[in-house]
Amino acid sequence: MSLICTHTLAQTLFGDGTNTQAILVLDGTYMYIQKSGNFHFQRRSYSLHKGRPLVKPMVVVTTTGYFVTVLGPYLADCKNNDAAILKHMFNTNVEDIKEWVQDDDIFVVDRGFRDSLELLDDLGIKAQMPSFLTKGQKQMTTDEANASRLVTKVCTPTAKIL
Repeated sequence: MSLICTHTLAQTLFGDGTNTQAILVLDGTYMYIQKSGNFHFQRRSYSLHKGRPLVKPMVVVTTTGYFVTVLGPYLADCKNNDAAILKHMFNTNVEDIKEWVQDDDIFVVDRGFRDSLELLDDLGIKAQMPSFLTKGQKQMTTDEANASRLVTKVCTPTAKIL
């Protein structure tokens, strides 16, 4: 756990000062594949969002860029969005994830995980995600905008590695 808990910008921004919380960045990524001759697999691997066949691994990295794990690949159909994959990870305890993630750890995620925030809260995991505009709101408040920028700042070095 010492690798995951090293002092970083993320510890300064989101940590509680004890430097014992693991701060992990989770994101689903895409691996494009050739069109399959198997009709069933072809339909399940075709992404309407990207317009081509692909599979989606879920990548878990530290804020310093070390890969903790890569799970999957998952099919690109509508059943496997980021939130559904995260729920699957915890419900089936993939790679004993419940053993190495503890209460008050922090997951930095994008908006694709919004449907899994309740699960993370139930598990005692704090989620940092960019803010949404509320209905009728034309602009974020200064605090909301700054909080969203902090999440982006933490994710930017990791995104370059992927």
